[in-house]
Amino acid sequence: MYLDKDIVKEGAPSLNEKCERVRLPLSKNDLEVAKNLFQYLIISENEEMCTKYGIRPGVGIAAPQVGQNIRMFAMNATDFLDEKQTKYTFLVINPEIIYRSPEMTYLPGGEGCLSVTRPTEGLVTPRNLKIIAKCSLLDMGTLKIKTVKLTLFGYPAIVFQHEYDHLDGILYTSKMFKIKDLDEKIQPLYTINEDNEEEDED
Repeated sequence: MYLDKDIVKEGAPSLNEKCERVRLPLSKNDLEVAKNLFQYLIISENEEMCTKYGIRPGVGIAAPQVGQNIRMFAMNATDFLDEKQTKYTFLVINPEIIYRSPEMTYLPGGEGCLSVTRPTEGLVTPRNLKIIAKCSLLDMGTLKIKTVKLTLFGYPAIVFQHEYDHLDGILYTSKMFKIKDLDEKIQPLYTINEDNEEEDED
């Protein structure tokens, strides 16, 4: 299992390198990386486990963040704006975003990253509101791989794009803006009321 000491931090040259495609079927090493990426996110959901292992909670982690220059990432994100609280839990291999909506959005509280330890409050990262991606998914139960086309909207789409950027050697810190500097067409994914509660955008 990966721990905080295994996470490559901002400033490391390797985080700015474009990753290589993963060869299929997975090698023993690549399968081990996949299992450990996935395990990190599952364990990080549990506050007690985070404290026990000294890790930060996360909804996504990419192979280059643990020193592996391959196009693979895990995500485990709940769409908190969805009434059903739909969960998007994937181990993604060789993704290719084939469609990006012209509509842009951002998380009003800004994004976070396991590789970034400095504060980035007050800065946001514009993302496409909707994406379609072709990729291979590894079923962590059967360890079988299938090629799929994913259509993601809103928060899951933002998480996917954040991790996808890692595979291209891009950190969200290189795409941050003050809200006042954004084009007015770029709207927040949700609004925050005076009580700091999240509300759906109409």
